[in-house]
Amino acid sequence: MKISTFLRDKLYILLASVLTSLIMVLFLRAVRCNSYVVIVIIMLFWGVIAAILIVEYLRRKVFYQKLEEVLNNLDQKYLISEIIEAPQFIDGILMSEYLQEINKSMLEHVNEYRQREEDYRSYVEMWVHEIKTPLAAAKLISDNHDNDATRSIAEEMEKVESFVEQALYYARSTTLEKDYMIKEIPLQPIVNKVIRKHAKQFIYRRIKLETEGLETLVYCDGKWLEFIINQILSNALKYSEDGSSIRIYTKKAQENVILTIEDHGIGIALNELQKVFEKGFTGTNGRNFEKATGMGLYLCRQLCDKLYLDLKISSQEEIGTSVSIIFPINTMMLLK
Repeated sequence: MKISTFLRDKLYILLASVLTSLIMVLFLRAVRCNSYVVIVIIMLFWGVIAAILIVEYLRRKVFYQKLEEVLNNLDQKYLISEIIEAPQFIDGILMSEYLQEINKSMLEHVNEYRQREEDYRSYVEMWVHEIKTPLAAAKLISDNHDNDATRSIAEEMEKVESFVEQALYYARSTTLEKDYMIKEIPLQPIVNKVIRKHAKQFIYRRIKLETEGLETLVYCDGKWLEFIINQILSNALKYSEDGSSIRIYTKKAQENVILTIEDHGIGIALNELQKVFEKGFTGTNGRNFEKATGMGLYLCRQLCDKLYLDLKISSQEEIGTSVSIIFPINTMMLLK
């Protein structure tokens, strides 16, 4: 707190003191009081006023300095009312009490909305698990009555299943810290599992798949990594032309293992490339193809951030797109 700010706030006291001292001087002179006595009385009066203002200023300055220091070092700033020491001046005490009441009310509302979110997430998870049963039954019926129509239906059912899975992982992504374990895992089985999910598309659309250097270990959670790779490979297939190729490979840097999924599809416009990780962003190609939700890469980015991975993308229109997942090699990741 600046002293000029404090004095402006106490200006009414200073003006009242000046008026009072003038009245005192006039009164003392009127009763023919000695000039030296008048001066001493006025000096004592202003000494008392100055002492009161100095004490008030110092008490407030110390309090607000501590408040600012704590606030600057506090990540969750709404907890300030629980941490800061109670002030020693009345207006500060009242402010502190009001802040505690406000904080209590806010926490009650936060807990209420948190419970609502938890209930909604639980419902989504239950719905996803329930919907998988009729989807699996429909796929089984399609497989048992193989013809062009049922193959087309099965393909659409796979898309529905993919969207359902995306909804499940989106619901869980807000509480990811409760549902993952980073450990050393082999990369190839996870990539192969994702490839098998899309085997029919590779066959029907005659898309050539190349893999290289997948016999490596990475630090991650297997379930969430499978989802990330699946989203990236799904995008690669969406925007690849029939008869083209997709390459999945790894390379090792000094402190990283880099998994890259590279397609030779329609690519992404340069002015849209930095927006592809934004929630709901579909871009020109997504709108033209009417296949994009704008959630796949957004979820991948969110999950990678929470799993201590990096995600990079590069692309050229009419040439293709390359998406890389960067895994740290440092075993300290296991302590996160």
